Amino acid sequence: MIKAHNITFSYRDGLRRLPVLQGISIHIRRGEWVALTGANGCGKSSLVRLLNGLNRPSAGSLHVAGLDLRSQENRTAVKQHVQLVFQNPEAQTIGSTPYEDVAFGLENRGLCRDEMDVQIRRVLQQTGLAHKADEDTATLSGGERQRLAVACCLALQAEMIIFDEATSMLDPAGRSHILALARELWQQGTTILWVTQRPEELAESPRVAVMEQGSVRFDGDPRTLFYSSGLPEQLGWEPPPVIRIGQLLLSRGWPLSGLPLSEQDLEAVL
Repeated sequence: MIKAHNITFSYRDGLRRLPVLQGISIHIRRGEWVALTGANGCGKSSLVRLLNGLNRPSAGSLHVAGLDLRSQENRTAVKQHVQLVFQNPEAQTIGSTPYEDVAFGLENRGLCRDEMDVQIRRVLQQTGLAHKADEDTATLSGGERQRLAVACCLALQAEMIIFDEATSMLDPAGRSHILALARELWQQGTTILWVTQRPEELAESPRVAVMEQGSVRFDGDPRTLFYSSGLPEQLGWEPPPVIRIGQLLLSRGWPLSGLPLSEQDLEAVL
């Protein structure tokens, strides 16, 4: 799905260029779930904007869904394959109702009205918003607005959805609903890039990429990251309770392969 090799990116500040990304190489296969993390300012959002065609890499090669994103034409075309759910749910709403909001993208694709209606009602049902189809979007909660953003992505038949810290402004219930919806889509074959700074979400991801100062410091499985890489301690992360218990087990000689990453793992261990 994504093949990035040695890509760099810089912003122009007057006559100077300010480096943001430095020599990033990452491959993501179709159907994978990859969590991307790093401190504020490490370059996560800049990388996401490259993957979605919003920016062009300064150097290196970047192919997404088979498209070379050094081309302006392909940076437009890639949006048919990759969709982005932003951090702020209010910044993504265009229509006055959920039905109109989903319809906006489909109208730009030139779908006939009957086909649009079927698509809209299908994705609103899938995201649990069918009963809100004709309500004012201003009355939706933050979690419902994020589900509406996902519905818009699904209506456009995105092969990959990037969640750019999409739960950071939600309450615990809203976060849980969006994460559960993303996992359901992943299980159905959608490629997911889950951008987060929550260690518990990283621990339950099959693969984690950690960025620092514009580079990828780690790319691998969460058990290695939390229990043997030493990186969380170097970066000053506060480990979730499950990992703290796992670290105690590790100090008592528990094998790495059996250390818990989720509450379900911990229950099995106990």
